[in-house]
Amino acid sequence: MAKVHQCGEIRCHRIIPFDQRYCSVHAKLHEHDAYHKVSRRQQLEAYKTYNREHRDQTANAFYHSAQWQRVRDYVVNRDMYASGVSGITLTDHDLIVDHVVPRRLCKDPLDTDNLWCLSRREHLAKTKMEKHIADKPNGDNVLKHLNRQKWAVYIDRQLAREKHRDGR
Repeated sequence: MAKVHQCGEIRCHRIIPFDQRYCSVHAKLHEHDAYHKVSRRQQLEAYKTYNREHRDQTANAFYHSAQWQRVRDYVVNRDMYASGVSGITLTDHDLIVDHVVPRRLCKDPLDTDNLWCLSRREHLAKTKMEKHIADKPNGDNVLKHLNRQKWAVYIDRQLAREKHRDGR
């Protein structure tokens, strides 16, 4: 008989093979953990490669500017590291300062009234919804008029649906 143990996720009692740390449901949540096992130099190289290949250069220059860094730090401190959706205090690693109205559509990308803190998971859900809305007729106009409260409800619902679908 092969050795087995419980999933490494707290309160998950699924039995899995001994050579795995998490069950199939929770393994997805911990894929990024391997990222921390590589050297800082390797992390930076991977980040630079990703930016060169995937992110448009205008956005890349903007998010690496000294002005953006100052505004980002201000928003993080103003919001006290709390998610605008869940209110949970985020670690700096999990925190993303996001434009409520997408940067490409707002008048001033450094306007702090258009910025809020989201977790990586919340930001991913919002980004997916933004792309979906933008692809519809009049989508950009809809995006220009969505506020924090509406986004918080939409993101919360989306994450609840994903949680229900994944059986967590």
